Amino acid sequence: MVSCNTAVCFALMDSCNICHLQATGMNGQIENNVWVVEIISNIVRNLSPNPSGAALMSMAFVILAKMLKCCPSNVAAVALKANIFDVASNSSTFNIGWNGLSSGSWLLSGKLAKMLLIDSEQNDYDCPLTISVLDLTMELVRTGVEDDIVVSLIVFSLQYILVNHEYWKYKVKNTRWKVTLKVLEVMKTCILATASSEKLSDVIRDLLLDDSSIHNTLFRIMCTTSEALERLYLNRLIELVEIEGLQLAISSALDISYVMLTKISKDMTSSIPAFHQAVLSSTTKPISVIAAVISLISFFRDPAIQVAAAKLLAILLQMAEPHPFINSCFCPDDKRMADLRLSINSILLEHRILNDDLFIAVLNLLASAARFQPAFLLAIFDTKEDTAVQLANIGGVKQTTNEPLSGSLGSETCSLVNAILQFVESSNDVINSNPCVLLNALNFLKALWHGAGLYTTILERLKSSDKFWKQLSNSIFQSAALEVPVLKSIKESEASLLGHKYRCQSAILETMAYDVFLMKKLLYAESLVKDPSESNKKIEADNNVMKSILSNWCNSSVLGSLIKSYTSCKYDNEIYFHAKVALSLLTVHIMGKLVAGDAGSLSVSLVEKIRHVYKKLTVQPAFSELLAQYSLRGYSEGKELKALIMSDLYYHLQGELEGRKMSAGPFKELSQFLIESKMVKIYENKCSLDLFLNADDVHVFDLGRIQADLGLDMWDYSEWRTSKGIAETMLSCMQKANSMVLIGNSKLSSLKALITVLTVYEDSLLEKMTEVGGKIPDQLIFSCMEHICRSFLDTLEPLSRVPDVSEDVLDFLTSQADLLLHLTRSVRKSLSMSVCLLLLKTSGTGLKMLNDLRTIVTGVNNTMKLLIMLILLSMEFCWLDSHISGVKDKESIEGFAEISNVSLGLLPILCNCVTVAECHSLCVTALDLTLKGFLTPDTWFPIIHKHLQLQHVVLKLQDKNSFGSVPVLLKFFLTIARVRGGAEMLLNAGFFSSLKLLFADMSDGRVSSVINSGKKLSTLSDKIEKPQLIWGLGLAVITAMVHSLGDSSLSIDIVANVIPYLFSEKAHLISYFLSAPDFPSDDHDKKRPRAQRTWTSLSKLMETEQTLMLMCVLAQHWNTWVKAMKDTDSQLREMSIHLLAFISCGNQRLGEAPSRIPPLICPPILKDELDCCNKPSFVNSKNGWFALSPLGCISKPKFSGISTTALVIKDQATESNNYVSQTYFSDSVAIQIYRIAFLLLKFLCLQAEGAAKRAEELGYVDLAHFPELPMPEILHGIQDQAIAIVTELCETNRSKQIQSEVQQVCLLLLQTIEMALYLELCVLQICGIKPMLGRVEDVSKEVKLLMKATEGHAFLKGSMKSLSQIISLVYPGLP
Repeated sequence: MVSCNTAVCFALMDSCNICHLQATGMNGQIENNVWVVEIISNIVRNLSPNPSGAALMSMAFVILAKMLKCCPSNVAAVALKANIFDVASNSSTFNIGWNGLSSGSWLLSGKLAKMLLIDSEQNDYDCPLTISVLDLTMELVRTGVEDDIVVSLIVFSLQYILVNHEYWKYKVKNTRWKVTLKVLEVMKTCILATASSEKLSDVIRDLLLDDSSIHNTLFRIMCTTSEALERLYLNRLIELVEIEGLQLAISSALDISYVMLTKISKDMTSSIPAFHQAVLSSTTKPISVIAAVISLISFFRDPAIQVAAAKLLAILLQMAEPHPFINSCFCPDDKRMADLRLSINSILLEHRILNDDLFIAVLNLLASAARFQPAFLLAIFDTKEDTAVQLANIGGVKQTTNEPLSGSLGSETCSLVNAILQFVESSNDVINSNPCVLLNALNFLKALWHGAGLYTTILERLKSSDKFWKQLSNSIFQSAALEVPVLKSIKESEASLLGHKYRCQSAILETMAYDVFLMKKLLYAESLVKDPSESNKKIEADNNVMKSILSNWCNSSVLGSLIKSYTSCKYDNEIYFHAKVALSLLTVHIMGKLVAGDAGSLSVSLVEKIRHVYKKLTVQPAFSELLAQYSLRGYSEGKELKALIMSDLYYHLQGELEGRKMSAGPFKELSQFLIESKMVKIYENKCSLDLFLNADDVHVFDLGRIQADLGLDMWDYSEWRTSKGIAETMLSCMQKANSMVLIGNSKLSSLKALITVLTVYEDSLLEKMTEVGGKIPDQLIFSCMEHICRSFLDTLEPLSRVPDVSEDVLDFLTSQADLLLHLTRSVRKSLSMSVCLLLLKTSGTGLKMLNDLRTIVTGVNNTMKLLIMLILLSMEFCWLDSHISGVKDKESIEGFAEISNVSLGLLPILCNCVTVAECHSLCVTALDLTLKGFLTPDTWFPIIHKHLQLQHVVLKLQDKNSFGSVPVLLKFFLTIARVRGGAEMLLNAGFFSSLKLLFADMSDGRVSSVINSGKKLSTLSDKIEKPQLIWGLGLAVITAMVHSLGDSSLSIDIVANVIPYLFSEKAHLISYFLSAPDFPSDDHDKKRPRAQRTWTSLSKLMETEQTLMLMCVLAQHWNTWVKAMKDTDSQLREMSIHLLAFISCGNQRLGEAPSRIPPLICPPILKDELDCCNKPSFVNSKNGWFALSPLGCISKPKFSGISTTALVIKDQATESNNYVSQTYFSDSVAIQIYRIAFLLLKFLCLQAEGAAKRAEELGYVDLAHFPELPMPEILHGIQDQAIAIVTELCETNRSKQIQSEVQQVCLLLLQTIEMALYLELCVLQICGIKPMLGRVEDVSKEVKLLMKATEGHAFLKGSMKSLSQIISLVYPGLP
């Protein structure tokens, strides 16, 4: 009666006080009188080894197993303490606690084994002793008892009963298969228990994975063939019941093998466990496991065996993929492969209606083969006689060519493809009726497209059907606007249906994305072939089908509906939070029960966990605070205060669950402790990325495990029935959370797939060659962007109200931001101020909230990074739009003003995000652009000063792992340094110390190491796509700081420290950037040594300019300069004069030179520079360096040798004499040369000015210490070039407005002329000479032409006036 009726069992326990415990609850030791459980235990221990004793023992174990299920904690405590199995040492966790599992105590006495043999040979009743022992073992494992006796039973069950039971004699034949099934059930129970029992998991794992006797027993059961099973039905000597028992055992053994491979597999990187080796071995007896499962898939008498075999084969295919030596196991003989092919074809065509599980298992098998063992899949689809030879040659390894595989598909292949096509054609109906089945079919298609290079013929056959893409796209179209019911009222079945629909859409979209990408690659490859084959037409036809579908989506409401549907987040963090509150509420309620000594039907493991949490809870500071308050107020007269606090905590949690928010205080802290405790975490399920994961498997709470641990089905029979409502409320909340996560994750997968489709559809990388992609209409994108911004804020808003944020919500936010970023890039050239404003506000709000959550939630950094990128894109557009088109109308002015206001609000947020490592560089870039483009120093400096942790940013210069961000940092420091307060901040933050360390550690091919080691400069460009202008940027920051600080003491201190450092410690770098090469000679008869050749770059010219700019700023502090240089600046002036002389020699007109030897080789390196080479010249001058630079700016030449200069020449007349057109890039190089010339002149003028001041102080000119000055001929060359260029440009543009860029060139050259004339005047006066008559005449002609040309150009009026004054001083009387 007890074994058959639970109510009777509870009634018996209540009436007999079987487990009447005198206990002090969770705080005291349990004492139990000698009741029925102990009496039964004593009887079992004293039974004689005979048939009646075995029968009585079996009955006792049945009763104990039933009682254990009703009252696990108390019954287990008594039974195990009584040591019913006579284990040598008793180390029960209930009396002395866990002290480890000692292998010496695993052995049970031999009495139990004798009783089992006696019972099987002599008794014939319905419940054999072996079955009852195994049932009791399972109940002990399920209840979570972690004891040496339990381990002993597990080892006994698996190593003795499982291994030996097939050799026992049975009085009843059918009993053998009952024992087999039961011991396999124990085995599966133990495997599943490894997930929850940390202390038993290692023992079980080692036992199952390493014991060959267990493996051999499993294999003897399941390693058979369908033919062998069929022969049993023809054997009259074998009863049908035995065949059915064998089939059940085979199915169970296959299932256990699958579970072992998926649940308890060890790390296989170092070595393969023994079980895995045996499963994959071709020598396993009686036949290999792989051969057996391939054969058993064809056993149609038992679909359960087919399902288990297909699942096991699928996981074996996946597991063998990283171990090529195993792949030979997947080469069965032709007959077996033919049988498998026919069976799969039959299942796909006929059995879907009859057995969905079998249909899904076969589809998963095909998907696994497509992903991990392509040769095996092609063997399934192949009917050629030499299949085995092909498989042996391929060895299961993915091939780079598909010709040997894809050209041999016969009629059977067509049958399999037709079966798939037939199912796809019904997808519109299946997605509504049974989307789970459709999802698995789509996963197989996705796997085929993932390995498209190997399956071209299969794919061609599929795509040859006119209905293939049409049906799949219709499935998307019909579900484009799925309505999601309110999550709080959605049913589990509805959630499952929706989840599978979204997963189906995701699989279709991913397959479409693969196909678009494949078409681009194929068409691009065809375009490279001179004589394209006929296949090109087929590829174009396939491309047109997909392009037409996607184009129709873009031009209709489908794409907009998909975007709006997928980006509408259905994650409600409060649902997830309420589920945790409900679990905490039940936990507090159970704590009260346990304190009273009533453990009910709770599992032993759950009781132990709750006791552990209770102990931690009662020592929390908040709990101690409540104890003090309750005691002070005299609650309960100072008695049972803990119980009273627990009761109040229960009602606080109940109020929270009902919508009454808990105010801050001790109870809030205790509830937060419970919500974050291990009690909640043990039941949270981390979604795995299993290949065979269906939408139903995506959940956050493991409800099955919770119900099993609670023993909820037993509560109706005890006093716990009154508490069942609390548990059901918790389960309801958890089910809602699971439904929410299921729908949300499924929708998220669809959103990610849609982003992939849009990315490959709009990708312009191969666009010009392939014409595969397309363009989404801007208006559609703008509409979708507005919706995404609203959805993003709707997703974000609840996060501030809930203390715990789900990772799923963050993943959804990340995908929303990712799609928004993609769409913004698509329309970046047509963005409006209003859209930019929306993006900035949305990104700013998200960035602020996520940064606030960063301290309590992990995983927000990636989302923050995307938001900062959105801010950058929006700001870049606004900045370019305002600078290119200008801010003219009222709307533009108001829009720009609003952008500036929003940018001001973003500053504190960006400053706070600078400390996030993943966002550091982006944040600094955004800050730099904001400061330079939208705000004035008066507005931004107070915010930067208050919020930016500048010292943290400066220290990044020393981070060797962040070298790529150094240029970004230096550009930002340059912006700050241009403000006096910013310069002071940098000084206080230790900028110079960090910069010195940076310069000292410039290695890996950067400038200083190149110079020091003598390596080729070409190495730098070959290895680094974008040369980092660290030297130049560092000097630019110093220059800005000195300039901003003016004549203050801080500025003087900087100059005094910088000069010795740069011109002493870093003198080699100064020399590198200032040294000039010899100008090439056209005299081929003149014998001279060849100069070593290399190349320079526009970046190096810029660094030369920056070096000179700093020299000029430092030289302006003359007294400090003279004192610090200590008369060592002579070499510096000489290098400057030589470099100026090199530039001066460029006085040639285009086409006039007898030889076309380029005086300077400066090829384009960066992508922007290469783009500039395709742009026409904007200066259009045929004089000076504008004529010479195109010769050396054609392409990147390959040189050998090294030059130690930044400006380099080519010395051999080996280049083509053909005309080289001027480009935007060659103009940029020429302008850079003239900027260098201007700064050289300025530096030399400062030197001359300083000497003049010294002469005034001394009263005479000290020629011995007078600085070196350039010869007049050098200055004349510079003057002539500049005059000729300005005259030409003004004459050419006399009738039209000169572009602003050209105006800047003219102004620079006029200032250069003026500077050169000042130096010439100084030279003439010092040397006491007059200008040569011929020079006067030349200047007179040039100046007249210049003045005539500049007439009418108002922007030159001031410069010409100043120039006239200096000309009159140098050449007095010049008309």
